[in-house]
Amino acid sequence: MVRDFMKSSSGLYFSRLDHIRALAAYLVFVWHFTHLTTQFPVPFSTVPPFPFALVEEGHVGVGLFMTLSGYLFAKLVNGQAISYPAFLWSRAVRLVPLLAGCLAAWYILGKFHVGSPIYFSQIWRGVMLPTLPNGAWSITIEFHFYLLFPYLLALSNRFGPCALLIGICLSLCLRALLWVKYGEVQLVAYWTIVGAIDQFLMGMFFATAGLGVKARRILAFTCGLLFLVFWQIFDAKGGFFNLDGAYPSPSALWIIIPSAQAVAFGSFVAWYDNSGISVPPKVDLCLRKVGEWSYSIYLLHFFLREVSIPLIEDRAGQDANFWWALPAASVLFAAFAPLAGLSFEFFEKPLLRLRKAYIVRSKTGSAAPHTH
Repeated sequence: MVRDFMKSSSGLYFSRLDHIRALAAYLVFVWHFTHLTTQFPVPFSTVPPFPFALVEEGHVGVGLFMTLSGYLFAKLVNGQAISYPAFLWSRAVRLVPLLAGCLAAWYILGKFHVGSPIYFSQIWRGVMLPTLPNGAWSITIEFHFYLLFPYLLALSNRFGPCALLIGICLSLCLRALLWVKYGEVQLVAYWTIVGAIDQFLMGMFFATAGLGVKARRILAFTCGLLFLVFWQIFDAKGGFFNLDGAYPSPSALWIIIPSAQAVAFGSFVAWYDNSGISVPPKVDLCLRKVGEWSYSIYLLHFFLREVSIPLIEDRAGQDANFWWALPAASVLFAAFAPLAGLSFEFFEKPLLRLRKAYIVRSKTGSAAPHTH
């Protein structure tokens, strides 16, 4: 039975999208725990065989989260009008309490020299810039998307889903211009809405394009395979921290990386959401639960990471091995997820009652049922 608390404020719930949230959380978690330091457990120079670059460069999970956001909100709204204040309020209720709690905890721990110190300037600047610590910077990008969402929705409703692809072309051109001017574009492509907008827009496109079953399957397989090959090459050429021998990288690949992720993830999300693949009930339950807990997993695993780093700092370069580090990180993920689930059950979930409906009318102008 669908759990009321995991329904959006429109009263809808899509369990398969929680499966994808679980995958995104896993990728980010494994990325951070296989690379606790630059050399241990896995040196950044490690290049595992195909297709394991996907987890070796698991920061890509952030892009999957963002693509999923664009897809989900476009699917929920489905061409209907929204109340902008209610939409922003509902997103704030969902994201801000846990974020504020984590920021406060990180600030206090920093005063006791646990982890990196946190400054108030990082927090207030984090409203507009990617300065929030420990993964919270991505919430800033989500916020920027929420500000743009009603306008993107209006654009799609008026001119059709293909109008969203024009936005991706414009962002590609902007990144190209920035690369020509500054000699690198990695920082804005990964850490800001200038890159992430591709993922949000492509998610919206695949939610509203009305592609048939066969087209979704072909696109997901083709784009997915091409992206895995591309990501393997990206990892072999140095990956996130050493592409073309530097960070930030001067490589022009960063002009297209957000778009490549967007197409691969958008096609995958649309296919999986509509695939009808039979998932064993117990597996489905586990994936749905982890998906429900994914926001807590994403923010809270940094506390575990800060505790873990001092334990291995003197082991840099010793017994570094991707093939034991990946299973170990996976087991740790499985053990940590239920702990994060406690945060969801006792902190996040009670506050979800405060959300407001933001879908206000249907395409025909009649009142739409709404309870996100």
